[in-house]
Amino acid sequence: MKVRTIDANVILRFLLDDHPEQSPRCRELLRRVQDGEETIFLPEVVVSDTVWTLQRFYRWPPDRIRRFVGTLLDLDGVRVNRKATLLEALHLFATLRIDFSDALIAAEMLRSGREEIYSYDRDFDRVPGLRRVDP
Repeated sequence: MKVRTIDANVILRFLLDDHPEQSPRCRELLRRVQDGEETIFLPEVVVSDTVWTLQRFYRWPPDRIRRFVGTLLDLDGVRVNRKATLLEALHLFATLRIDFSDALIAAEMLRSGREEIYSYDRDFDRVPGLRRVDP
């Protein structure tokens, strides 16, 4: 089966149902993915773009975003690299209320055993097991 990559705009059209032609097509695509009839690759940057857009532009709360993206990652026809890292990042994002990009960095660090990060971003101060270091 051919695996195609999906972009954030397709996910957003599905979620927001805001386009008369594109939204139904996106719904149908994701139904096929859910049913395992089609397989898509979901890059981390697409997850990040989707989270950012839903949070910043549409004002979705972090818990709602985490539930939706977590469900998306669990669909039969979705392939991702480092799924466990993405799920941990979603957890950190929703529970600690930090930016998703910082949560993704923190999840990568925690999973790889790295404890210190050079950064001025105080979001990292809220992540248990990490220590932020001023350069």
